[in-house]
Amino acid sequence: MTKNFATKVFSIGFWLIVSAIFLLTLPLFLQASWVSLINEMLIMALAGTALNLMLGYGGMVSFGPAGLYAVGAYTTAILLTRYGLPFPLAVLAAPLAAAAVGLIVGWFCVRRSAVYFALLTLAFAQIIWTVIFEWYDFTGGDNGIVSIPIPELLYSITHVYYFSLAVVTVCLFLLWKIVHSPFGTTLQAIRENPMRAEFIAVHVRRYQLAVFVLSSFFLGVAGSLFCVFAGSVFPDYAHWVKSTDMLVVCLLGGIYHFAGPIVGSGVYILISKIISKNTTYWMFFLGIIVVILVLYMRNGLVGFAAEKLAQMKNRSEVKKNKDVP
Repeated sequence: MTKNFATKVFSIGFWLIVSAIFLLTLPLFLQASWVSLINEMLIMALAGTALNLMLGYGGMVSFGPAGLYAVGAYTTAILLTRYGLPFPLAVLAAPLAAAAVGLIVGWFCVRRSAVYFALLTLAFAQIIWTVIFEWYDFTGGDNGIVSIPIPELLYSITHVYYFSLAVVTVCLFLLWKIVHSPFGTTLQAIRENPMRAEFIAVHVRRYQLAVFVLSSFFLGVAGSLFCVFAGSVFPDYAHWVKSTDMLVVCLLGGIYHFAGPIVGSGVYILISKIISKNTTYWMFFLGIIVVILVLYMRNGLVGFAAEKLAQMKNRSEVKKNKDVP
């Protein structure tokens, strides 16, 4: 037992070290365009993991994560351009604003379940999009906000990449701790059977509201990071298509695995860039990807790989037992 545990810990630690070295050295041998692409993957990985806190661990299907993502992006942009706040304060304010909006939206949404919850999240996201799109004097309307002032240190894409990597790493660590805490365990119990959770004195709505706010907080961080990365913000950040991107990232990687959205973001963005360069029918191929996922890989790429590895392990153990005289 101790040996197996030590092997598991060593394996996890080994791959974490390898991943850290790989990510830290990427800008040294990649072109700026590839560094930019990987930076986009990192931000989407955080957004997907934040959404998956609700979706995979809470069993709450949200069609409106882009609205909260946009709140984070626009908070940073507006505080920097219109109010001239210092950069650190503008970035720190983004997740707080997203969490505050998430608290209001979540208070209404968690009072309904299943399809009604999903529709309410979509409705609120569209309200946020409409406010951004129509309020020209404050948000710039469909022109967005461009030429956002950022520190000179972040003019280089390499420096932006390292900034994003540091923030995303910290946020993913915090999300990991949340998922593997008693709160995360209770959340999964609610996902499996809300009525039974209520029966054992778990305040289901309170937990659902808490996870909605937490998810909103980290979506706000992701939105702020993309604002810094792009140097501009537009109403498209709050559009339902952006929410679809985040949902597909979670489904592609696997919603029941912490690494699912991280893997899904890398694969999804890479495929989207390759296909969009060669055809204008990217959304057609997106539809095909969703159909394949629903029909053949319900547990996503990470779940599919885990199943195959488990099957291989079982076969090897059976073969080993047969060989024993």
